[in-house]
Amino acid sequence: MNWDMDYWQVQAGEGKRKRDYCDVFLNFGVVLVDSAEHGSVEENREWYEKNRPIVIRFHDNVNVGDVVILKRPHGERWEIVAVGRVTGDYEYCQLFDDVEGWDLRHCRKVQWTRPASPLYVCGLSRGTFKAVKNRRVRRKADEVLEKGERCYPEKLPRPGREISKEQLVKRLIESGLRRAHARPMIEAITRAAQLAGWYSKYGEDVSENETRTFLIVPMLLALGWKEKQMKIEWNDVDIAFFEEQYGRDDEPVMILESKRLWEGLSAAEKQVKEYAKEFPKCSRLIISDGVCYRLYIRANEGWKWKAYCNLLRLKNCHPYQADIEGAPTLFSHLIRSKDKLSDK
Repeated sequence: MNWDMDYWQVQAGEGKRKRDYCDVFLNFGVVLVDSAEHGSVEENREWYEKNRPIVIRFHDNVNVGDVVILKRPHGERWEIVAVGRVTGDYEYCQLFDDVEGWDLRHCRKVQWTRPASPLYVCGLSRGTFKAVKNRRVRRKADEVLEKGERCYPEKLPRPGREISKEQLVKRLIESGLRRAHARPMIEAITRAAQLAGWYSKYGEDVSENETRTFLIVPMLLALGWKEKQMKIEWNDVDIAFFEEQYGRDDEPVMILESKRLWEGLSAAEKQVKEYAKEFPKCSRLIISDGVCYRLYIRANEGWKWKAYCNLLRLKNCHPYQADIEGAPTLFSHLIRSKDKLSDK
């Protein structure tokens, strides 16, 4: 064990909110911490020292060569997902301004190594980023570095380009959105963003039903869907959509799985695909927490993740997944198909 270096533990997400972005760390060879909405440490050190000392610790105390343990809660113990060595200095990385809806631009490069088999330990503790003093855990980390499987990160893509609500609507009109729906759509996006901001400050206990009722359904109505075409909590499906008005023997053309605000969307992918097996005519799947949306389209015998959108940061493509499209594509599929008839 090398006592000349420091050992750190980092948790990628929160178990209670089902957010888990370990794959982002491993795929891109990074460690990311905390909200970065106030800019880099160099730009706003005084604010971070007063309000977010974790960021100061990450900036000031971590050195190249230090060991980082990527952890995930597992009952009373912790799973060591990977162990890495820090390879770079602090960066304020624009690419990660939207990771499962969270701004995580405080970044360091890390060379990760996975354990050869699942590894669970006691001795780690709760918290996003802190030092590791437990000798047994340190030895386990050293074993992973020596005997584990090294990860080879992808090249960092260019960040997605932000677009305005007006640019988004213009793109959608060009692809068939009725002009009559343009203004309601902009108003729905603005309202959802404002309400999400309020929930962030005062709505820690906001439920899935609230996000579906106050954020998601108003957006769908603005996009041309009628109440008679949507069934709420239908056959275990949160929202089922029908091309014409609902009939008992009809199959949905689209399914939406709603989640609590900021809960994260990736954990629901398997669930919504399982629902879709019962409906072969269903061609689109949506997962949303009221602010972030994922779109899956039917492809061959399975489903393809096609597009992603965050209403607070509209972009032309996914923030860091180069093959995933952005807000224009997602909304073009979310619009009721019979309303894709431009009246310009």
